[in-house]
Amino acid sequence: MQEIYSLNAEQLEQRLREATVTMAWPSVSSAIDLAKQAHDGQMRRGSDNPYIVHPLRVALILLEVAEQKNAVVICAGILHDVLEDSNTPQDHIEDDFGSQVLDMVLSLTHPDQKDGETTFERNKRMFENMRWAGRDVHIVKSADRLDNLTTAHQAMKGKRLSEYINESKEMLLPLTLASNTALYHALNAAIEKASVIGSEAE
Repeated sequence: MQEIYSLNAEQLEQRLREATVTMAWPSVSSAIDLAKQAHDGQMRRGSDNPYIVHPLRVALILLEVAEQKNAVVICAGILHDVLEDSNTPQDHIEDDFGSQVLDMVLSLTHPDQKDGETTFERNKRMFENMRWAGRDVHIVKSADRLDNLTTAHQAMKGKRLSEYINESKEMLLPLTLASNTALYHALNAAIEKASVIGSEAE
């Protein structure tokens, strides 16, 4: 999996398109196009990489680590941040990719933060709701978190990084274990590595 972190956005896109060329509807190629449009101009926090590298890597993790071959799951992975980070209408996703992809993306979208609520509290509420969302949502969220943890030291420090690691371990990892063994082992290893990096930075 580490190999994908040496690839730029164009290389990631090419690898993903080639790996999914035979997949049936919904169209992974169209999902890539929509994600590129939605995230145009956005950058990954703490790096000089365009944001699109994140959903592309999530999709490749789903394919290569979790061994997911369902186009619905791959499209949801590519589009998981589109509603949260752009003005893309929900109808656009439903019309082009189906209600199942839309439902998954909605489950993966962070809820609005309530007055006085910390980020940790909001995320806890999201994970509590996600428990009932189904195995495929848990798998996509685990792939998302795996990519974020692998690069977490670039975007987070101190207390926020510690909270992120703890919520990954306590709230997500049990869902991952019940959903996909290979992804569980990869995520657990990423949590341990991020913990070491966080400790060394203190």
